[in-house]
Amino acid sequence: MAPRAYNSETRKQQQAALKARIAEAAVQLHAEKGVLGTSYADVAQRAGVSLPTVYNHFPTQDDLIGACTGHAASLAPELPVGDMLAAPTLAAAAEMLADAMDRMHLYFEPWMAWGERRVIPTLQQILDGERRQLTGLIAQLLAAHLGAGDHREAAATWETLLSFDFWHRLVREHKLARTAARRQVVQLLLAAAGPLPAASPSPRPKHRK
Repeated sequence: MAPRAYNSETRKQQQAALKARIAEAAVQLHAEKGVLGTSYADVAQRAGVSLPTVYNHFPTQDDLIGACTGHAASLAPELPVGDMLAAPTLAAAAEMLADAMDRMHLYFEPWMAWGERRVIPTLQQILDGERRQLTGLIAQLLAAHLGAGDHREAAATWETLLSFDFWHRLVREHKLARTAARRQVVQLLLAAAGPLPAASPSPRPKHRK
């Protein structure tokens, strides 16, 4: 019985590795040709497997898109959430967030630049989920630095200013250097946050008579 269990586990590992290889091939092709320009035959050829093998692991395009986005996201730069929440000021947190999103947009640009999310519902749903997560994080940041209150409008504005489309227009269409784009974004984020709470005055030392 032991050898059979071992063989079963080995086969699972082999199938998982094969599935990851197919997903990696699709990720590469989607960056080069876009999702709509990539066929299952292309994926099979790039992965070095048969066409039925690709369909066996990813029966639908939605299955393949989900695997591809998950694979690409696993290698993406991470947001320094803890550091941002612990930042001494909202300005410091905004700078960290703008820098992190700049690096993330640069990483995802080969896929995002195709603009296919507008015509592929599954891709749009995945990105909508990520957008909601970012908006939630922004609201948490604003509450941490501005205090309790309704920060929905500011959070929505921040999410828009930190979106790939806004970054792409500044950096690619308007040819701003990434450092300049980050600086502009930070200024806009802080302006959208509204007036910052006044710092509590330090107690005056008591003078002895």
